[in-house]
Amino acid sequence: MKNLSLILNIILLLAVAYLFADRFSGNEKPTTKKEVAENTAPGAALKIMYLNIDTLQANSKMFQKKKAELEKQQAAAEATMRKKLKAFQNEVLAFQKKQQSGTMTPKAAQNEGERLAQKEQNLSAQQERLAQELLQSTDEFNISFNGQVRDFLDSLKVANGYDYILIAGAGSQVLTANKDLDLTKQVLEHLNKKEE
Repeated sequence: MKNLSLILNIILLLAVAYLFADRFSGNEKPTTKKEVAENTAPGAALKIMYLNIDTLQANSKMFQKKKAELEKQQAAAEATMRKKLKAFQNEVLAFQKKQQSGTMTPKAAQNEGERLAQKEQNLSAQQERLAQELLQSTDEFNISFNGQVRDFLDSLKVANGYDYILIAGAGSQVLTANKDLDLTKQVLEHLNKKEE
Protein backbone atom coordinates (compact mmCIF):
# COMPACT_ATOMS: atom_id res chain seq x y z
CA MET A 1 0.00 0.00 0.00
CA LYS A 2 2.85 2.37 0.87
CA ASN A 3 4.55 1.52 -2.41
CA LEU A 4 1.39 2.33 -4.38
CA SER A 5 1.13 5.75 -2.71
CA LEU A 6 4.81 6.41 -3.38
CA ILE A 7 4.47 5.35 -7.05
CA LEU A 8 1.40 7.62 -7.55
CA ASN A 9 3.22 10.59 -5.99
CA ILE A 10 6.22 10.03 -8.29
CA ILE A 11 3.94 9.82 -11.36
CA LEU A 12 2.13 13.03 -10.34
CA LEU A 13 5.44 14.80 -9.73
CA LEU A 14 6.71 13.76 -13.19
CA ALA A 15 3.44 14.92 -14.82
CA VAL A 16 3.65 18.32 -13.14
CA ALA A 17 7.33 18.66 -14.12
CA TYR A 18 6.48 17.79 -17.75
CA LEU A 19 3.59 20.31 -17.87
CA PHE A 20 5.76 22.99 -16.28
CA ALA A 21 8.60 22.40 -18.74
CA ASP A 22 6.21 22.30 -21.70
CA ARG A 23 4.41 25.51 -20.68
CA PHE A 24 7.48 27.57 -19.82
CA SER A 25 10.01 26.10 -22.28
CA GLY A 26 10.70 29.50 -23.90
CA ASN A 27 10.04 28.33 -27.48
CA GLU A 28 7.69 31.28 -28.06
CA LYS A 29 9.13 34.52 -29.40
CA PRO A 30 8.51 37.57 -27.18
CA THR A 31 5.89 40.03 -28.41
CA THR A 32 6.24 43.80 -28.41
CA LYS A 33 3.73 46.11 -26.76
CA LYS A 34 2.47 47.19 -30.17
CA GLU A 35 1.84 43.58 -31.21
CA VAL A 36 -0.07 43.03 -27.99
CA ALA A 37 -2.25 46.08 -28.69
CA GLU A 38 -2.89 45.01 -32.31
CA ASN A 39 -3.62 41.35 -31.59
CA THR A 40 -7.41 40.84 -31.59
CA ALA A 41 -7.80 37.07 -32.06
CA PRO A 42 -9.91 35.26 -29.44
CA GLY A 43 -7.76 33.86 -26.68
CA ALA A 44 -4.93 36.19 -27.68
CA ALA A 45 -3.32 38.87 -25.59
CA LEU A 46 -5.55 41.63 -24.30
CA LYS A 47 -5.84 44.90 -26.17
CA ILE A 48 -5.32 47.57 -23.51
CA MET A 49 -5.28 51.33 -24.11
CA TYR A 50 -5.19 54.26 -21.70
CA LEU A 51 -6.42 57.81 -21.25
CA ASN A 52 -4.43 60.50 -19.42
CA ILE A 53 -7.11 62.18 -17.32
CA ASP A 54 -4.88 65.10 -16.24
CA THR A 55 -4.14 66.04 -19.85
CA LEU A 56 -7.78 65.56 -20.79
CA GLN A 57 -9.01 67.91 -18.06
CA ALA A 58 -6.29 70.49 -18.69
CA ASN A 59 -7.04 70.69 -22.43
CA SER A 60 -10.78 70.08 -22.63
CA LYS A 61 -12.61 73.30 -23.50
CA MET A 62 -15.77 72.08 -21.78
CA PHE A 63 -13.93 71.13 -18.59
CA GLN A 64 -11.98 74.40 -18.43
CA LYS A 65 -15.11 76.48 -19.12
CA LYS A 66 -17.07 74.78 -16.34
CA LYS A 67 -14.09 74.95 -13.98
CA ALA A 68 -13.91 78.73 -14.56
CA GLU A 69 -17.68 79.04 -13.93
CA LEU A 70 -17.41 77.08 -10.68
CA GLU A 71 -14.42 79.12 -9.53
CA LYS A 72 -16.35 82.33 -10.29
CA GLN A 73 -19.36 80.97 -8.38
CA GLN A 74 -17.12 80.09 -5.44
CA ALA A 75 -15.46 83.53 -5.45
CA ALA A 76 -18.87 85.25 -5.50
CA ALA A 77 -20.12 83.11 -2.61
CA GLU A 78 -16.97 83.81 -0.60
CA ALA A 79 -17.24 87.57 -1.28
CA THR A 80 -20.90 87.57 -0.20
CA MET A 81 -20.11 85.71 3.00
CA ARG A 82 -17.12 87.95 3.78
CA LYS A 83 -19.35 91.01 3.40
CA LYS A 84 -22.06 89.53 5.64
CA LEU A 85 -19.54 88.35 8.27
CA LYS A 86 -17.91 91.79 8.32
CA ALA A 87 -21.32 93.43 8.86
CA PHE A 88 -22.05 90.89 11.60
CA GLN A 89 -18.72 91.62 13.31
CA ASN A 90 -19.55 95.34 13.22
CA GLU A 91 -22.92 94.62 14.86
CA VAL A 92 -21.21 92.56 17.57
CA LEU A 93 -18.67 95.34 18.22
CA ALA A 94 -21.46 97.93 18.43
CA PHE A 95 -23.35 95.70 20.85
CA GLN A 96 -20.25 95.24 23.01
CA LYS A 97 -19.62 99.01 23.10
CA LYS A 98 -23.22 99.68 24.15
CA GLN A 99 -22.95 97.01 26.84
CA GLN A 100 -19.68 98.38 28.17
CA SER A 101 -20.95 101.95 28.18
CA GLY A 102 -24.00 100.89 30.15
CA THR A 103 -26.51 102.40 27.71
CA MET A 104 -28.48 99.16 27.42
CA THR A 105 -30.87 97.69 29.94
CA PRO A 106 -30.19 94.07 30.95
CA LYS A 107 -33.36 92.98 29.12
CA ALA A 108 -32.33 94.85 25.93
CA ALA A 109 -28.81 93.36 26.18
CA GLN A 110 -30.26 89.87 26.55
CA ASN A 111 -32.57 90.36 23.56
CA GLU A 112 -29.75 91.77 21.43
CA GLY A 113 -27.43 88.91 22.47
CA GLU A 114 -30.06 86.34 21.48
CA ARG A 115 -30.66 88.13 18.17
CA LEU A 116 -26.93 88.16 17.40
CA ALA A 117 -26.57 84.49 18.36
CA GLN A 118 -29.46 83.62 16.00
CA LYS A 119 -27.91 85.74 13.24
CA GLU A 120 -24.58 83.93 13.71
CA GLN A 121 -26.35 80.56 13.35
CA ASN A 122 -28.13 81.80 10.22
CA LEU A 123 -24.83 82.97 8.72
CA SER A 124 -23.21 79.61 9.48
CA ALA A 125 -26.16 77.81 7.91
CA GLN A 126 -25.98 80.03 4.83
CA GLN A 127 -22.24 79.43 4.50
CA GLU A 128 -22.82 75.67 4.75
CA ARG A 129 -25.66 75.84 2.21
CA LEU A 130 -23.50 77.77 -0.29
CA ALA A 131 -20.67 75.26 0.13
CA GLN A 132 -23.09 72.35 -0.40
CA GLU A 133 -24.56 73.99 -3.53
CA LEU A 134 -21.09 74.47 -4.97
CA LEU A 135 -20.14 70.90 -4.14
CA GLN A 136 -23.35 69.62 -5.73
CA SER A 137 -22.73 71.67 -8.89
CA THR A 138 -19.19 70.29 -9.07
CA ASP A 139 -20.39 66.71 -8.57
CA GLU A 140 -23.12 67.07 -11.20
CA PHE A 141 -20.63 68.42 -13.73
CA ASN A 142 -18.09 65.67 -12.96
CA ILE A 143 -20.77 63.02 -13.45
CA SER A 144 -21.85 64.59 -16.74
CA PHE A 145 -18.27 65.04 -18.01
CA ASN A 146 -17.23 61.53 -17.00
CA GLY A 147 -20.38 60.16 -18.65
CA GLN A 148 -19.54 61.85 -21.94
CA VAL A 149 -15.97 60.57 -21.78
CA ARG A 150 -17.15 57.06 -20.88
CA ASP A 151 -19.70 57.02 -23.74
CA PHE A 152 -17.03 57.99 -26.26
CA LEU A 153 -14.56 55.48 -24.80
CA ASP A 154 -17.23 52.77 -25.03
CA SER A 155 -17.74 53.58 -28.72
CA LEU A 156 -13.95 53.49 -29.30
CA LYS A 157 -13.72 50.21 -27.42
CA VAL A 158 -16.36 48.58 -29.59
CA ALA A 159 -15.10 50.09 -32.86
CA ASN A 160 -11.47 49.11 -32.26
CA GLY A 161 -11.88 45.93 -30.24
CA TYR A 162 -10.16 47.20 -27.10
CA ASP A 163 -10.48 44.96 -24.07
CA TYR A 164 -9.64 47.61 -21.48
CA ILE A 165 -9.15 51.36 -21.38
CA LEU A 166 -7.31 52.47 -18.26
CA ILE A 167 -7.01 55.90 -16.67
CA ALA A 168 -3.52 57.34 -16.22
CA GLY A 169 -2.69 60.48 -14.29
CA ALA A 170 -2.06 61.71 -10.78
CA GLY A 171 -3.44 59.25 -8.26
CA SER A 172 -4.09 56.46 -10.77
CA GLN A 173 -2.64 52.96 -10.62
CA VAL A 174 -0.97 53.33 -14.05
CA LEU A 175 2.56 54.46 -13.34
CA THR A 176 3.92 54.41 -16.89
CA ALA A 177 2.59 53.40 -20.29
CA ASN A 178 3.55 53.13 -23.94
CA LYS A 179 2.64 56.41 -25.69
CA ASP A 180 1.38 54.42 -28.71
CA LEU A 181 -1.50 53.18 -26.54
CA ASP A 182 -2.63 56.69 -25.47
CA LEU A 183 -6.18 57.66 -26.52
CA THR A 184 -6.13 61.11 -24.89
CA LYS A 185 -5.67 63.10 -28.12
CA GLN A 186 -8.55 61.28 -29.82
CA VAL A 187 -10.89 61.86 -26.88
CA LEU A 188 -9.85 65.52 -26.59
CA GLU A 189 -10.55 66.14 -30.27
CA HIS A 190 -14.00 64.58 -29.90
CA LEU A 191 -14.91 66.58 -26.76
CA ASN A 192 -13.58 69.89 -28.10
CA LYS A 193 -15.42 69.37 -31.40
CA LYS A 194 -18.66 68.82 -29.44
CA GLU A 195 -18.02 72.06 -27.52
CA GLU A 196 -17.68 74.19 -30.69
